[in-house]
Amino acid sequence: MTATTQSPYFVPRRLGHVNLWVDDIPTSERFYSEVCGLTVEFTEPDLVATFLGTGHTPHDLGMIQKTNGVDRYGKDGLLQLPGTIGLHAGLNHLAWELENEAELVEAFRRLKADNVPTDITVDHQVAHSVYMFDPDGHYNEFYCDTVKDWRSVLSGPMALLTSHWDPLSTDGFTEGRYDTDPVLRTHPSAPLQPRRITHAVLKTAKMAEMERFYTHIGGLRVVARREGVVYLGGSQASQYEHNLVLVPAEAASYDHASFQLDSEATLDKAIAGLRQQGVSIAREVSLPWKRSIFLVDPDGLGSEWYVRRDAPIDLTARGDVALSDAA
Repeated sequence: MTATTQSPYFVPRRLGHVNLWVDDIPTSERFYSEVCGLTVEFTEPDLVATFLGTGHTPHDLGMIQKTNGVDRYGKDGLLQLPGTIGLHAGLNHLAWELENEAELVEAFRRLKADNVPTDITVDHQVAHSVYMFDPDGHYNEFYCDTVKDWRSVLSGPMALLTSHWDPLSTDGFTEGRYDTDPVLRTHPSAPLQPRRITHAVLKTAKMAEMERFYTHIGGLRVVARREGVVYLGGSQASQYEHNLVLVPAEAASYDHASFQLDSEATLDKAIAGLRQQGVSIAREVSLPWKRSIFLVDPDGLGSEWYVRRDAPIDLTARGDVALSDAA
């Protein structure tokens, strides 16, 4: 890979969503909706996929059933999910929301000019996307919304949505088509009532390479360094403290996604509700800068549900809390 451009290629606003490979869609859908409170916004039965959220974006969390070695196709014969991927439950991709299509197109053209490899480029009907891998092999989607009122397009079971998109065939629109005043909703009877996804945590043995990818390619900014941990954020710094956390480790792994709650009272109510339903809380964390609980989903994947406190992050004061949990 050669990269001659000095300025970042992409400039994300925020982490739009996390997408997971799961073993069984109905089981995972029930967990993330009936326990975790995310609303099922739409599904793609032919893709064996479910998309859930609170309304800040078309989905905060996507999930696709493992391929088990069988190819799955999108619209117009697009090989969307080769059977060589999605063989195990885990992270499918992180998705980064850009300001508009013109920025996405320009970034793609610069990547091509600098011989930086990308994977597929697609039209999801409500978004245009460029996919590529980070140095640890994690898949990343850089996208722009193409329909502001996405709920008028996406609802319930949908026919196949995704087809090929050619970023070289257009200069792209310049207005932001994301909703600045979204209608939020959660599963009404779920113990957890989240507000939004805010960030993801990755463990890596390649800190320098991963930081370079997510800053130089991905366009995130380093907003803090604490005890070897790197915090990165998009352009919406006034709304999100950070959107990605890189934690040093012996091996690469997806650790968890973090979802913000409105208040400690909301978290207290959630904890009581989870216990009443017999849902196991993997860990509870109370630190000067945050209070959170961690859950483990049916596939063994972690998630954090937290409230931010006023104190600055000080990982030296974390006590016996694991670095990835304290971050």
